[in-house]
Amino acid sequence: MKLPQRASDTRPISLDRRETDGAKGADRRPAEADIAAGFLVEVMGEDVAAAFFARFGAVMADACRRAENLAHVLRAEDEAETELPVSQVRRVGAVPDSVPPEDEPRVHALAATIERGEELAPIVVMMRPKACSARPYDVISGWDEFRALVDVLGRTTVPVRIVPPVPPETLTLFDGADA
Repeated sequence: MKLPQRASDTRPISLDRRETDGAKGADRRPAEADIAAGFLVEVMGEDVAAAFFARFGAVMADACRRAENLAHVLRAEDEAETELPVSQVRRVGAVPDSVPPEDEPRVHALAATIERGEELAPIVVMMRPKACSARPYDVISGWDEFRALVDVLGRTTVPVRIVPPVPPETLTLFDGADA
């Protein structure tokens, strides 16, 4: 399978076909699941796929979310770091509005290392097409760093790497798979 080259288009692209299929979304789930299953078995091979799902089936939903995030983090590695206003970053999932008490020691220790000038792991964000327009970016990786900079140190901007848009050609890998 030939992987497409990165497109120069900077608009975010959604891989979630349910967003574009509207009312047909629920009806397409079984077909979409069949396409995904066939793709995974083709890429992994029958024996590896069977062993993989036997071993990790109970945590598959979480594993898929983490795999998606890891893929985005890896795609952002070569992107230049830039500063984003905190007001453009939406707190979702693992990034609550304030530091939970159980995380305070870890996040405060990280804030202290940042204040000493030590290098900070990159905060990776992604623009979501359906995100609130005032806060179009979601944190993909670097939640603790984000909380240390914003909640502890009071920064109004954060250094980030923005995940590049998914190349439109990538979507064609799955077009016609259900035909």
